[in-house]
Amino acid sequence: MGSGQGGGAGAEQFQAEVLRQFRSTYGPAVLEGEEGAAALYSMPGQVGLFARRCRNPVLAAGIGGVGPKPQLARDPAEHESVGLSLAAACVNEVLARGALPLFLVHRLATGEPDPAVALQVLRGIAAGCRQADCALLGGMTDVRPGACAPGPYDLTGFVVGMVERERLLHGPQKVRPGDVLVGIESAGLHGSGDAWVRQTLLGARPAQLDEVLLELRRPLREELLRPARVYAKAVRAVLERYRVKGVVHGLAHVGNGGLLPGLQRAMGRRCVARLDRAALPSQPVFAVVQRLGGLGDDEMRRTFNLGVGMVAIVAPFYADAAVRRIRRAGERAAVIGQVVQGDGPAAELG
Repeated sequence: MGSGQGGGAGAEQFQAEVLRQFRSTYGPAVLEGEEGAAALYSMPGQVGLFARRCRNPVLAAGIGGVGPKPQLARDPAEHESVGLSLAAACVNEVLARGALPLFLVHRLATGEPDPAVALQVLRGIAAGCRQADCALLGGMTDVRPGACAPGPYDLTGFVVGMVERERLLHGPQKVRPGDVLVGIESAGLHGSGDAWVRQTLLGARPAQLDEVLLELRRPLREELLRPARVYAKAVRAVLERYRVKGVVHGLAHVGNGGLLPGLQRAMGRRCVARLDRAALPSQPVFAVVQRLGGLGDDEMRRTFNLGVGMVAIVAPFYADAAVRRIRRAGERAAVIGQVVQGDGPAAELG
């Protein structure tokens, strides 16, 4: 990760810590060069995954960002949270295809490099990669004046995953009426409503970010900086348990956008995702956002995830078992609706 650092002991210590963070994510498939630079991934390296289980592999790629989070972060721990959110945004994209993430690379663009901030961001990305069992192969710091106004930096990432072709969850082909919607809870907004946060809170009403709100018992800024969840362990728990039976018909990553649009993309022909409002997670931040913004219910459904980070679309007989397995993997989950036959909007909230 190029940092724009000069020479001296301080720069050497910085580079050593960068390399240590990268190496903390390496597995047997990573090929490391003489100077520690990896950026190489050996496909036969994970024999259990590639040789025995994946005879017709398909690569899946995803890209992610962190929206306005860098503008909200102040202390080092909060910048680490930004890095973790980036890893989650990228990894969850390929998980939604049924793929296991293999490796991730990132880019931090800034006009004024701050080594301490860059290192905290890197630590967060590495932590997210370790949660996903995904190698952090490399990254770069792109120093260009005015490159990321109005925030201190822009952060993006690119991830590659792999899945057996027969188990690929590609769009709506496998979803059918009668399937059950299992919602996995988000950690607040994740990346949903980024445009609203920029325009309203960072633009027109920045003072509200530091108000301690009764509903949240802390400033709204701290709530918005909660890192996104990495769902690798939970998704792996259901996909690996039901590899042969094909219980999981689809996965919808909705943490980075509105709940209804996220589900609509996963619906098959003449399939409608009918959600039960009472079954959705109760998270005060969404009521706060709706009140502060004067937003209607329809806009909330289109813009925010409403407490759901990912939805597993499963065969009805196995729905309760899938919920139990996801919970054992450390996530909160519940049945939040079902797929019905219809010609109306592909997702609706009752």
